[in-house]
Amino acid sequence: HRVDAERLKEIDAEYDATLLAFGTRLSKKVRAANENPKMGGYWGAIAMLDKVNLWNKYGIGSPASNELKDKVVVCVGGGFTSMDVVRCSIREGAKKVIMLYRRDEKTIIRNTTYEEYHEAVEEGVEFIFHSAIEEIFDDGEKITKLKVNRFELVPDPDGGRPQLKKIEGADFEIECDYLIPAVSQSADLQLLPEEWNIELTSWNTILTNGRDFMSSRPGLFAAGDCEYGPMTIVNAVGQARRAASVISRYIYDGKVSLTDEEIMEDHLNKLKVYDKNEKITGWMPGLPRAVSEKLSVDERKDNNKEVNLGFTGEEAIAEAERCMRCYYISMVAV
Repeated sequence: HRVDAERLKEIDAEYDATLLAFGTRLSKKVRAANENPKMGGYWGAIAMLDKVNLWNKYGIGSPASNELKDKVVVCVGGGFTSMDVVRCSIREGAKKVIMLYRRDEKTIIRNTTYEEYHEAVEEGVEFIFHSAIEEIFDDGEKITKLKVNRFELVPDPDGGRPQLKKIEGADFEIECDYLIPAVSQSADLQLLPEEWNIELTSWNTILTNGRDFMSSRPGLFAAGDCEYGPMTIVNAVGQARRAASVISRYIYDGKVSLTDEEIMEDHLNKLKVYDKNEKITGWMPGLPRAVSEKLSVDERKDNNKEVNLGFTGEEAIAEAERCMRCYYISMVAV
């Protein structure tokens, strides 16, 4: 059953503590002229992926191919959700799949992974970098085409992130049957009773201190995307694990507290123990990561088979033996 504000108030009255851990399922707009989420062919990323998964995994609803087969699909994004959208669109029989991204190839790889990006390219996804939609055209019932601007990166004189500058006269139009925005998602906070006055962040997520996950209302905790914003399953599970630990002590001890292990974990997070971009040199340069075998393009692009075939027993053991860092052991020893 869907939880609304009235039901949440009932839960709050029935229990000593409540954890809010709902995700961010509302697609944000691409902020283009004539953008209408109710127009035919405008399909939010999460709603589209829901349809794909419900049918392919559980036989619920109908195939997304009913809508996407032989169609031109344009996705606006640059993260994991947009990668899911374009790769699923290929598998649902789309005639052409395009991703528009405001920045460059290097950035999209950093936002996702090298493998994810190149697998999408292999499967036929067309990436148009330094681009953004200026205007959406329709025939009164459905989207027909898009006007797209091109941009160039201009160095920041203060040394910050390069800024995007529109290239005058470089805009173009592309045919579009389905526009799927995947620029980001937000949480549906309508279930929060107004009279509670729950404090929110500037990103419209539930405000906590990020350590014990207590909201501004005593006994009401929040973890996962509704607290942090759109992130990974690993992040959400890690936060929920910490929140469950804190809630247990809150119920039995009547106060919010952290264990020594959790305090240590926060110190390590603050120290930024692991940086995937750090170059390791010296007498202990590290071991290369194991890379699993993958299905070929022809074997995978028209179905939902697992692309990564996994490790052999020997590869799994070798990967598990790799150590990111030994700061934890060193700090305890000191």
